[in-house]
Amino acid sequence: MSPFPDDEPILSLLAACQGAPPSERARLETEIVTAYRPVSHSLARRYRLRGVDLEDLEQVADLALVKALRRFDPTAGSLRGYVTATVLGEIKKYFRDHAWCIRPPRQVQDLQSRVLDAMHDLGEDLPQQTRIGMVAQSLGIDACLVTEVLVARGGFRSLSLDRPIEEGGPVLAEQLADSNDPYEAAEARSLLSSVCTELQENEMELLRLRFVEELSQREIAERVHSTQKQVSRSLGRIIDALRERALVDAA
Repeated sequence: MSPFPDDEPILSLLAACQGAPPSERARLETEIVTAYRPVSHSLARRYRLRGVDLEDLEQVADLALVKALRRFDPTAGSLRGYVTATVLGEIKKYFRDHAWCIRPPRQVQDLQSRVLDAMHDLGEDLPQQTRIGMVAQSLGIDACLVTEVLVARGGFRSLSLDRPIEEGGPVLAEQLADSNDPYEAAEARSLLSSVCTELQENEMELLRLRFVEELSQREIAERVHSTQKQVSRSLGRIIDALRERALVDAA
């Protein structure tokens, strides 16, 4: 069943608002918003699994609904279309500008909604990598960028350091290394020094750009005159090799 109310009564109420005394205008606007609130909440629920509380999304949607109803011009198109476009636009803007706990590059922010919508449209039947490839092709972007956007979904919500890793187990904070502990830092440097001895100069440079200068894969690709896909593959290969060497050394 559609959440949209009949347009004609709503349009009549909007027309009655024009020139009405402030108290009467407020009453009419409240009646209109109440009738259309199921619409704004229905649109907000589309984004309920993306890391932001549903109540926050509904508040953003309700404010956008009020804005849409006050700005609507009956000569410019349908009320339903205008309300939908305004509410969805405000929700996406909220995600882009206010919802990040960890803010990714602007390109990732701008692509977030398009990538997630495309992934949702494909459903869950296909393997993840197949869906990523199809989304990349449909949007005309690199598959590595699609993966980066999907990883960035977690940037909308942070985990509490007091959260137990498992029921009855230690909390997350107890498992984190203390960056100020000189002994742990020395141990980490010693381990990295031993496992990095076989790396080529260009491989060391990639690691430096990624983890010392903290550049994105796209920025690294521009710096070394390569492609983001090649950088991603190279970093993955290097890190996997280092991990294997570290496990052998620790055995």
